[in-house]
Amino acid sequence: MVVLFLISAVKTSAQETIIQTGVYRGRNLFVQNPYNSETKAYCIQSIELNGTMVLSSPNSSALTIDLSGLQINDDVRIIINHKSDCIPKVLNPRVLQPGVGFTIFQASVDESSISWITSGEQEKDAYYEVEKLKSDNWAIIQRVKAKGDLDNNQYSIGVVHYSGDNEFRIHYISNTADVYSENFNFYSAKDPITFYPIDKVDQLISLSEPTDYIIKTKEGTVLKKGVGQDIFVEDLESGEYILVIENREEEFYKPVQEREFPLPKRKKHEKNDGPT
Repeated sequence: MVVLFLISAVKTSAQETIIQTGVYRGRNLFVQNPYNSETKAYCIQSIELNGTMVLSSPNSSALTIDLSGLQINDDVRIIINHKSDCIPKVLNPRVLQPGVGFTIFQASVDESSISWITSGEQEKDAYYEVEKLKSDNWAIIQRVKAKGDLDNNQYSIGVVHYSGDNEFRIHYISNTADVYSENFNFYSAKDPITFYPIDKVDQLISLSEPTDYIIKTKEGTVLKKGVGQDIFVEDLESGEYILVIENREEEFYKPVQEREFPLPKRKKHEKNDGPT
């Protein structure tokens, strides 16, 4: 009887351990905790995080191990103590994998859209800036919120091209990463945007279709910039200027405005009715 009691005690108190190690990358760990309907008990007995017990006899089939108290790239060692007749399951062990960084591994552009695929996003508040090369400077054309999944994420936005060469890049920004994609290009065969008047402009420049534009002096000082089809320049002084559209520069001249002199007022003749 004593032997049988000892064997029974060992059997009921038998415990096994699952050890999960890695580094903190901004995500919590999720664990499946099986339930035994015969014994009416859950499988996991306790969970330790870096030597500290964080859960004891949890009564739930879905557990979250909260790692938010750690710093990014801190070492993580999780010990799951469980009964021998069941096996808990760590649902997302990849979130602790060291050396798996963020990557933009495909970025492309076609006639109407820009698309890119990423892997290793770590933070929900991260975002992308889609940039276009304009007059030798990178300009942000759209911001896109990151999805935050570690596995592959796909993105796509609409785009309007200039006539000719168009160059783009993707910029990923988070608290722990600042990554640029390789530059990628698209050549558009559409007709260039035209403008009128061509040389002398008094008050208005009309474009053949809406686009972003810059008006600057010959020395490079930017005076006007915006997006539209009609550009009002009546407030510019006379002189030579440069209109920048579709990554090309066009010169125009605003002539001196002729002053309008008022006509002399005609004197009113006094009515003379003669002597009274």
